[in-house]
Amino acid sequence: MTMAFSNKNLLEARANMRRMIANAMVFLDDLPKSLKAASPDGTAWWLVIALVTAVGGLIAGHYMFRLVTRWGRDHFRALYDENEQKRSGKLAYLLARAGWMLLSAGIMFATAILVAVIFDTGHEPTRATIFIVVSTYIGYRVLRGVVFWNFFAPTSPAHRLVELDDAQAQRVFRHWAVALAIGALIIGLCRWIQILALKDGPSGASMDIVNADAHSLAFIVGLLICAAMLALLAVVHKQDLRIIILGKGDPAQKPAWLKTIAFLAVPLLLLYLALAWFVSSVRLTLGLPGGYIPVLAPIIVFVAAIFAYAVASYLIEIVYERRAAAHLRREEMKLQAEKQAWERAQAADEMMSEMSEDMRDMIEEGGEMTVMRTTPEPSTAIRPYFPAFKPFFENVVQATILVVSAGELARLWGIDIGREGGHPLAAALDILLAVIVAASAYRTVNGYIDHRIVEEGGTLDDQPSNPGEGDSEGGKGQSRLATLLPIFRNVLISAIIAIGAMVVLANLGVDIGPLFAGAGVIGIAIGFGAQTLIRDIFSGAFFLIDDAFRKGEYIEIDNVKGVVEKISMRSFQLRHHLGAVHTVPFGEIHQLTNYSRDWVMMKLPLRLTYDTDVEKVRKLIKKLGQQLLEDEVVGPLFLQPLKSQGVYKMEDSAMIVRVKFMTRPGDQFVTRKVVYAAIRDLFEKEGVRFAHREVTVRLADGEKASELSPAQKEAIAGSVRSAIDEEDTGDKSAGKSTTPAL
Repeated sequence: MTMAFSNKNLLEARANMRRMIANAMVFLDDLPKSLKAASPDGTAWWLVIALVTAVGGLIAGHYMFRLVTRWGRDHFRALYDENEQKRSGKLAYLLARAGWMLLSAGIMFATAILVAVIFDTGHEPTRATIFIVVSTYIGYRVLRGVVFWNFFAPTSPAHRLVELDDAQAQRVFRHWAVALAIGALIIGLCRWIQILALKDGPSGASMDIVNADAHSLAFIVGLLICAAMLALLAVVHKQDLRIIILGKGDPAQKPAWLKTIAFLAVPLLLLYLALAWFVSSVRLTLGLPGGYIPVLAPIIVFVAAIFAYAVASYLIEIVYERRAAAHLRREEMKLQAEKQAWERAQAADEMMSEMSEDMRDMIEEGGEMTVMRTTPEPSTAIRPYFPAFKPFFENVVQATILVVSAGELARLWGIDIGREGGHPLAAALDILLAVIVAASAYRTVNGYIDHRIVEEGGTLDDQPSNPGEGDSEGGKGQSRLATLLPIFRNVLISAIIAIGAMVVLANLGVDIGPLFAGAGVIGIAIGFGAQTLIRDIFSGAFFLIDDAFRKGEYIEIDNVKGVVEKISMRSFQLRHHLGAVHTVPFGEIHQLTNYSRDWVMMKLPLRLTYDTDVEKVRKLIKKLGQQLLEDEVVGPLFLQPLKSQGVYKMEDSAMIVRVKFMTRPGDQFVTRKVVYAAIRDLFEKEGVRFAHREVTVRLADGEKASELSPAQKEAIAGSVRSAIDEEDTGDKSAGKSTTPAL
């Protein structure tokens, strides 16, 4: 049905238009004669009988329509919720109401036809007129009540899906109802003209041509009126149309492409209506079939698209509401299990508190490396459900409906977009669909992985990491999943881009088969020429499979150390605690030391005087450890309570008592500060004195300190300082994790 607008066709259309106008005048002049010719008794009373019968049938059908709708309203009133908030509930109500109204319209049509059959006279023009009146009115009722009444929902604000207030929705619906009524009247008149065929005409003119020309000209004028009404509606309600397109939220925050569509919607619609009416007029003038379709095609496609989108959206909403309900049940069961575990832990603590001190010491003896898992108080907050893939499915449904609607609109215009011909429009629609799906998949994968990383307690790549407070001091390591997810993201995004690019190239006419073969050859060449790269990638894969390190952990590789900040396919970055960033290829790793895995044992030496009661210190430290465990802030940070290890070293000026505790990597900094401060306050309160470093200097016999010169005193002080420094150096060389003593 594709028509080429050549000069020859346009000139022919102009000549035919002149003929059609002349023949239409002939048709109008002979219209009374045609009415009498169609009558069995030579009068025009048959038309009155047909109209009365059709109106009577519609009145009876309208009565049945009201009975059915009233019965449905009474029996399904429970489905209506004036405070409905869920989208699935709104869609379910609107779809159910549309279906019931469609059923009522069908009953109305059947009732009207039954009345026509009862009063049938056997006259064909009468039958045709009755059918045209009834079917046209029923079509108007379906569009008005089933489609636009539910789309704008002027009396149901709680179920309205478009962003219009009550006054706007009622005004738009009222204007559309008027336009539909006028359009239905015009189409009905154009259809009725077909049954008034002149049998003979003046000057020997062919009555077939006169009738066809009159019918075609009637459609041309009718389509012009319909196009003008649609254009007037678009101009009058341009602001409402903009609100519908932009949807909920602040218009300034909407994406640029959506704001562009909202801005160009009215001009594009006016341009389409003008072009559609011109094409329809030329087609009807040249006698081509389907000439009236281009103007009415948008309404046809709109109705089908709205129904398809409503059904698909309803199914998506139902699926995700059930998933949200299942998630809520799992969270409630999890909270219940945490509450029971906390109650058991509280009961165990009470049992321990009721035991004697000797019994507790006996139970705790031998638990040097036992990790005490603290049970936090259960939270009442439920983790909200995150429908990560719901926007993706919604975008895919919208894109599919958009592309299919555009294809159907082109088909109604007579454009053959079959796959065999490789039509450019078909390729463009496929490319558009592929780009939208790929972009939606890209955003969905990014959003889902970011959500899972945060849910696992990890940090995103653009968030700074904690490099620790000092040398060999690591931060908190993230979970294994949070470490691997960024790599999975890179793989998935690469696959999405590759598949999308192949689909686009295939629709552009590029044969992608040789590309795969070429990629294989290039891959072999790269494999030989980039063996180091391949080694890095495979080494990294095995390191990650072995779970040697995770993002956020403090590790040491040869002379390089720092917090793992970012991991890629072939290397990773370490952030030193002084700020430097080291990039280390996986293939260069020969030995790796992880300072942040599972737990950290902190041992703090305390310098006490020789007159200190060691047993008293042990009891004080143990009591302090229990108090710290009960602290709401630092208590959950301990994996083992603070304990005393007794005297482990004797010096000239002090005995060294060491205390220890276990905590998670990264928490040792906070707990160490708290422990030091608590021990200082406790010892000051209990009268336990810290020993200061002392060096005894013996003078030669007969010499007194008061007789030394300033130079001699400075020399003696320097020697003392050297001795203290040598002692400190020996302590540090004994182990890297030695902590300075109080």
